[in-house]
Amino acid sequence: MCRVPFSTRSLLLALVVGSLSLTHAARAQTPTVPEPTEEGRKRLVARRTTGRLTIDGRLDEADWRRAPVGGDFVQARPDFLPTTRYPSEVRVLYDDENLYVGAFNRDSAGLSSLRMPDLRRDFEPPENDVFGITIGPLGDRRTVLQFSTTPLGSQADVQAFDGGDAFNFNWDALWRVRTTRSDSGWVAEFSIPWRSLRYAPGLTTWDINFVRNTRRVAQWSAWMPYPRQLSSWRITYGGALDSIQPPPPRTNVRVRPYVLGTRVTDRTARAFNGQTGDVGGEIIWAPTANSLLEATVNTDFAQADVDRQVVNLTRFNVFLPERRQFFLENADLLNAGGLGAGTIGGIGGVSGRYFVQPFFTRRIGLGEDGTPQPIDAGVRYAYRTGKTTAGALAMRQAALGSQGAATFGVMRGSRFFGRATRIGATAALRDGDALEADLDVVSRRNVVVAMDALTRIGELVQFTGMVSASNENGRTGFAGTYGITRNTNTSLAGILGAVVTRDYNPQMGFVSRPDVVMTNPFATWTMQPAWLPSRVVWLRHGPNGIAFNDPQSGALQESNLTYSGEVLFRNGATITPSIEHNMQRPTVAVPLFPNVQIAPGSYGYLRAGLSARSDQSAPLAATLTASTGAFFDGALNRVEVVGRWSPNPYVSLRGSYEINRLRSLGTRDSSFTTHLAGPELRVFLNPRVQWSAFYQYNTAAERASLNARFSWEFLPLSFLYVVYNDRQAVQGGNTPLARSLIVKLSWLGQL
Repeated sequence: MCRVPFSTRSLLLALVVGSLSLTHAARAQTPTVPEPTEEGRKRLVARRTTGRLTIDGRLDEADWRRAPVGGDFVQARPDFLPTTRYPSEVRVLYDDENLYVGAFNRDSAGLSSLRMPDLRRDFEPPENDVFGITIGPLGDRRTVLQFSTTPLGSQADVQAFDGGDAFNFNWDALWRVRTTRSDSGWVAEFSIPWRSLRYAPGLTTWDINFVRNTRRVAQWSAWMPYPRQLSSWRITYGGALDSIQPPPPRTNVRVRPYVLGTRVTDRTARAFNGQTGDVGGEIIWAPTANSLLEATVNTDFAQADVDRQVVNLTRFNVFLPERRQFFLENADLLNAGGLGAGTIGGIGGVSGRYFVQPFFTRRIGLGEDGTPQPIDAGVRYAYRTGKTTAGALAMRQAALGSQGAATFGVMRGSRFFGRATRIGATAALRDGDALEADLDVVSRRNVVVAMDALTRIGELVQFTGMVSASNENGRTGFAGTYGITRNTNTSLAGILGAVVTRDYNPQMGFVSRPDVVMTNPFATWTMQPAWLPSRVVWLRHGPNGIAFNDPQSGALQESNLTYSGEVLFRNGATITPSIEHNMQRPTVAVPLFPNVQIAPGSYGYLRAGLSARSDQSAPLAATLTASTGAFFDGALNRVEVVGRWSPNPYVSLRGSYEINRLRSLGTRDSSFTTHLAGPELRVFLNPRVQWSAFYQYNTAAERASLNARFSWEFLPLSFLYVVYNDRQAVQGGNTPLARSLIVKLSWLGQL
């Protein structure tokens, strides 16, 4: 049985005492959004078009002029107010092919007031002027699609589930938007094909909401109000779109072939050098409105964003997010719960410190060091209704060098019960070869099963849990995670936890570190006293404790107790001070860097930090993060600067620089400094044509790399890419190691 040590109980006690002492001070006299009721929902009627619409961002056709208007927007953030100084008017039309939404966003400040740092697709909504549509077409009040744009017509789309418990920013749907701008405001005209939506047949009323960000004042407004600690993805707070009559679901077949040419120069031993060509692609078939079947042959990811390098100063494996488009599509259907990037983040919550994921797509087609592995073929199935979801994926990875071929498979299903309960089950298999430490390639079969659940009490309290088991060559391991949170507009409190045994080894998943009991209580309070200056929105503060203990003895392995504060300004800038106490108790030597080992023992130390973030929508923006204090048996001073200069939305120069100065560290009393630099340049002709170059220089990994990419979206979701990669060794004057030039043409066609 796992023992809970005194140190964890102390963390919990500290949070309870802090909560009781600060409850009165944390009360905020701000208006609150009423609980959603059917009687309180706004309603907007959708009208069928009588003529042809030209998508040009003008809304001057007769159909637009006759359409019912949705108005009376309210302020949703930073505080709820029943009116807004920046009103919007929305109309909805449809025909047999498309759903149309037109919006006029009034703003008397004129063109110079609009904020758009650049023209990227899937831009960051908080840093732009934005208008967005949140649609719930299944009627389950759990599944939403959101389509957003900026005044210059950049596109962003996202799938979100259970109010944002799971989401996929990298989902790319087939749709169009055009915009126009004037001194009185800006107009957005959307055209969304029915084939890009999944909707319940026969449903004539959809859940819907419309949101807008007026960035120069950092104010979000909405057609239907929602609590500021949530988002418009919580569609239970949405309104109703009546009289919508989409066509009956039709068989929908799309093809996405590609042709690719590559020139490679690689000095690595036995590496390929020369020219090669390749073809492949995908077939996407939607036999019903609720199901989707995709087949891929010779899958290629040449255009995928490169991984951002990190300097790992922890005792954990580094988690790198998935960036390949094929695996990002419908990723939520295979999400087996656990702890990870989708858990609560930010001040007061776990922010990516510990991950337990029974299934993680980066284990397919990528080596441990991120080297691409060829994928011969694969198939994926997705099914979604208002009560049930199901997904399956099978991939065949070809052999490459010392890595043998492997077959991957995963299946998952989930069922919704009542108003806010979901139960899911997952099974994953990896069958193939693997390289052992003695360089022998052996056959390995790894099986992982998991069950997970989510439920809510009202709209503010949420419970999550997951149990999982893995088996490989007769060795069975177990893992479990849980989370309890209560999130209001003035406070956030909860506890996250995990138990992972030594033999838990999901070859198709990710675990930051096995053989631990993790406990993470946290709380934060938002204060808005009357004495705050008008340019300050709130003061936010709270403790966050995380402890790792041995599952058998209960002995503490390490812990961190942080108390953070945040000052939020009206323009979106923040100042965040923090102080933390760390305890490290390794029982074996810890290799932090090459030739740097931390001896077994007990290390307790304090660190202090400060983060300052300017208005990120301004032409010149920066974030500075600095910390100082002890580190194990030595000292660490760390500074990271991230900046961006955008003289206009068509040119954006970004850069980051991190320096870690370590002193008297480890068994050799080592002192050294690491540098990690990452400048990036993006140039746009329009939202569909761009060129970018990203360089990374990492002295800790002794690696430097350049990734330059030109992309042209000549038709919706059809692209021409030209990609140049250059990898160098830092030592010896940046010695070239490998270079490649890739030209790829990808076309999406409807059959």
